Amino acid sequence: MHIAVCDDNIADRKQMERLLGRASDRRIHTTGVFYIDSFGNVEAVMHAPMLYNAFFIDMTSGPINGFQLARKLIDAGVTAPIVLCISTINYRAVIDAAIAEVSPDGVENSNHDILRRQLKSQIQYLNKPIRVAELDEMLDYCIEQKSKTVPTIELRGEKDTLYVYEDEIMYAEKEGNFAHVSLTEGRQIDILSTMRNLYTQVADFDHFFPISEQVFINIAFVEKLTLLKLTMRDGHSFTVSPLELSLVRKALEAYRSGL
Repeated sequence: MHIAVCDDNIADRKQMERLLGRASDRRIHTTGVFYIDSFGNVEAVMHAPMLYNAFFIDMTSGPINGFQLARKLIDAGVTAPIVLCISTINYRAVIDAAIAEVSPDGVENSNHDILRRQLKSQIQYLNKPIRVAELDEMLDYCIEQKSKTVPTIELRGEKDTLYVYEDEIMYAEKEGNFAHVSLTEGRQIDILSTMRNLYTQVADFDHFFPISEQVFINIAFVEKLTLLKLTMRDGHSFTVSPLELSLVRKALEAYRSGL
């Protein structure tokens, strides 16, 4: 499990590293090793937050506090547990106030409802100084949540990085020096990558299927198969060889039968 520690108090940060390291040693033959990265500022932890399965945060002295960092992580798409470690800021009270603010009485808003559920379910708390028994309970919780997490796929473009689920990618095809990825809801992103490298990244997922060296598809989005032609749900079509068409047909039959 990959854990991020973000604390602007150096002594507290080092202590959390030691506690997590010892917990990792105790669990090496049970729940496995913990890989711990430690950060003292917001910019560093926000560089690649989707790498982590849990966050332990206490930011009190900078322009962004621990709760505000948690909001930034949630807005960036993080679904892993965020543990706010309470020292000088009472994060429980801050969260309660934030929930009240986004869900005033009598006002219905789907975005507010989503945020309220995330704040209630995703954010956990530990009091400082950290007690070993309480930390162990929290690690058990984080491990349990990790087992329930649906994995995402990182698509790193020139300007933006998207984290998407398997069922959001319809197909990808080579366009010049880029891999052009077509997503649901009309979204697209160009990745500076070879098709081989991109397919290697998604090959462990069940529904991706290469139909040539320059194209792979998500079998769930195939709309129609005809002689030497495959049409996707968005109307885009690809020419395929008889052999590939036969393989796609078998994969599609297996998918539709629930295999």
